[in-house]
Amino acid sequence: FDPVSNCNVVVVSKRLFIMELRRVEDELKSHCKSWREIRRATRLNCDKDPTSTAALPTLKDLFSKLIDEDIFPPEPEEESEEEVEDDTQIKDGEEKADKECVDSDKNNADNPSENSVVVSKPPTMSISEALAFSDGIYCSYVGPEGEEEGMTDHEMTPQQILELIEKIKASLTLLEPKMNKFLKRLAEKDPITRRPRYGEKTMIRVKHAIRAYKALELGLTNSECSTTEQISLVSSLRKQVQMQEEQMNIERQAIQTKEQIELERIANEKILAEKREMEQRLLEEKRKREEELELSRRAEEARRKRLEEEQLALAAEREADANLLSLVPTKGPEGVREQIERMRQALKEDRPALDVALGSLYTLFDQISRKPEEVSFRRVRRDHPKFNEDIGRHVGGKEVLIAAGFRLETLDGVKCFFSREPNIEHDMNGWSDWFDGLKKTLE
Repeated sequence: FDPVSNCNVVVVSKRLFIMELRRVEDELKSHCKSWREIRRATRLNCDKDPTSTAALPTLKDLFSKLIDEDIFPPEPEEESEEEVEDDTQIKDGEEKADKECVDSDKNNADNPSENSVVVSKPPTMSISEALAFSDGIYCSYVGPEGEEEGMTDHEMTPQQILELIEKIKASLTLLEPKMNKFLKRLAEKDPITRRPRYGEKTMIRVKHAIRAYKALELGLTNSECSTTEQISLVSSLRKQVQMQEEQMNIERQAIQTKEQIELERIANEKILAEKREMEQRLLEEKRKREEELELSRRAEEARRKRLEEEQLALAAEREADANLLSLVPTKGPEGVREQIERMRQALKEDRPALDVALGSLYTLFDQISRKPEEVSFRRVRRDHPKFNEDIGRHVGGKEVLIAAGFRLETLDGVKCFFSREPNIEHDMNGWSDWFDGLKKTLE
């Protein structure tokens, strides 16, 4: 145990190695999947270029070409009984330390802390279990049986295929130091147990990872190798990319030529259009002058007609206002009573309308008497729908306001009944008479 972190250094080291192995496995499996995609995408390569390779080898073919004796170092042999007896004295001295470690492990298992690790010895696998485990790892690299045959051709551009091959190649270059470290550890023994550094399952996983790495290396080498009869896949793809770029350049040049011809045509048409536009502008200016003269004549005629209509409307309005004022011979509270009496007589058969009219008049004068300085209370629009509905449409409705001192005025362009408040600072008596009139009207 590490006295500082109180951790089992061996176990922590093994866990870090397993995490590193899992990352390498995931990366290699991803590259194997990319290889299968490249192989499917290059099936149509023969139709496009008869001199290219017919097809990339499958991962199974690449794995089958590998020879374990050429890849892996000899496995470390277990020590003989005589060598073990020679180490008995050393181990006797270590048993005491091991017993202390076991007791410490037991205490950590009973009272686990944040840094304690409980380790259990993995059981030994049978031959059938080892074969099944190995087959599962193998299939995870090469893919399920019949996977490629059951898939349709995956469309990828030659440029995309080349980029994917370069990506795999660069990744394998970065993985090379790790693969060398895995190979080196295959031939090493544990300094304490005198056994191989890897367990059974880890040994299988490491060997398959190295095989996958070597298979991908072999596949990349084959993809770059040319023969007298066929060129390599990479060369074929580069040739296709070059041809595509040349075709694109030809098409781009054709487009540029077409655009240049079009620009010249547009320039010529522009010159002709400017000439026609000049002639049209002269005709348009002449027509516009004639239209302006005609419009000026019509506008003058319309203006005279509008003035006549406005004068007639103003005269009619003045006449209507004069008629309205003539209906109110008496002003002040007495005049208000007369107009209310006229309203009562006119609405004696329609009591609800009379109540609404009188109630609205009461509200109006009550608001003014409460806040005489509020201009909005003293101004009533003559065309207001609510006013006309409740008061103005009845006999005596408008006349009541005239009798109460309201004037017919136009404020901000709106015709109103307006009760003008005298200036209290300059005409105190006038203001008092005006306010007393409001209160008497309210009464």
